[in-house]
Amino acid sequence: MLAAALSIAAPAVPAQLLPPGGGLPSLPGGPIVPTLPPATPAAPDLGGTLNRTMHAVNNALRDPVGRPPDDAHALARDLNGARVVRGEALAMAPTEDSLAVARRLGFTLVRQDRLQPLGLSVAVLRVPDGMRVSEALAVLRKADPAGTYDYNHIYDPGGGLDAGAPGTRTPQGAAGVTRIGMIDAGIDRQHPALAQVRIETKDFAADRPGPATAHGTAVASLLVGQDDDFHGALRGAALYAADVYGGQASGGNAEDIARALAWLAAAEIPVTNISLSGPPNALLAAATAAFIARGHVLVAAVGNDGPAGSVRYPAAYPGVAGATSVDAQLRIQIDANRGPDVAFAARGVDVRAATSGGGYHDVTGTSFAAPIVAARFAVLMTGADSAAAVRAWAALKHAAVDLGVSGRDPIFGYGYLDSPTAAAAVDQPGSTK
Repeated sequence: MLAAALSIAAPAVPAQLLPPGGGLPSLPGGPIVPTLPPATPAAPDLGGTLNRTMHAVNNALRDPVGRPPDDAHALARDLNGARVVRGEALAMAPTEDSLAVARRLGFTLVRQDRLQPLGLSVAVLRVPDGMRVSEALAVLRKADPAGTYDYNHIYDPGGGLDAGAPGTRTPQGAAGVTRIGMIDAGIDRQHPALAQVRIETKDFAADRPGPATAHGTAVASLLVGQDDDFHGALRGAALYAADVYGGQASGGNAEDIARALAWLAAAEIPVTNISLSGPPNALLAAATAAFIARGHVLVAAVGNDGPAGSVRYPAAYPGVAGATSVDAQLRIQIDANRGPDVAFAARGVDVRAATSGGGYHDVTGTSFAAPIVAARFAVLMTGADSAAAVRAWAALKHAAVDLGVSGRDPIFGYGYLDSPTAAAAVDQPGSTK
């Protein structure tokens, strides 16, 4: 059907048959046709039309973070069914002996990253032809039991982006916060809500900037957006945005997320929002732990697999602030994941956010609750500092509105957090909490 949709028939061009010499014969009484008809218009640029059509269809088929349809040549599955980069195995902090073992087994060293700010290193190994990644990992682990090997897992956005009617105005954000990080997909920097915002970007999935995406644009706007009638949670803040998708089928993989964490650590960004979720992964676990140990705060969406689904990673790792989503009446999002790793709840159902290409739509997902939680941490932290992070956690546990059963619970965590500005208004003298 796609081939039929792309097939464009050339319009018929009327032919002009002329006798030798190019003139029209004359008959008594004058020529049959006194004048030549107007010249036939030039045929349209079919190549350009086809390219534009293919580009439009390709964009329409991409997911909210800009990836093309599931590419069997780029992706595979682990033994639990989670998607991974096909033909790649990750080796954490490999020794020269480990790499020598891998080479003898037929593996090829594709690249080696030193995530210096996190004190980590990782090697990407190409799996021998004809071998599945699961088989390759079993071979590596058996040959080098002291080494740490894993898949290059794929992580997904934590929310849907269905178009809807304009939502309620987002409360004006808190001023004075300087920097916040974001690990996501490409953003539309020309959108009115983001055009005047200071944004530092870094591309990790490709050697060129990736496409603007619906998910990345929405999350960025909820963090730092500012327009005439729209404000994100941290108006006036600078955004450090890591694109780990880049429009690639293998976008959102564990290696690129770890590299993004290292970049944000090097920039000393105190708080980072990651509205992505997926399976456990050895490299992501190590990078997350090192990031938090440096005094950074990581806020992550818990996922949208339904009430029977456990909290996804990295939200489920120790020290990460797992964010779940509620609606305007503080009811839990129907498909939000649950579990002991939920830390805080925030509004993430039918919230107004910027969309790539201009305009605003209502969005729903734990992806869109996480920016509020990240903003609440950011107003309490001026830099990466372990003591400040501990104080921020304590302050927000106290400030959260307890929902559900008393105390921390697997649905709402410690409770509900409003936007920084709304919280500041409640704390004003004369207000009631």
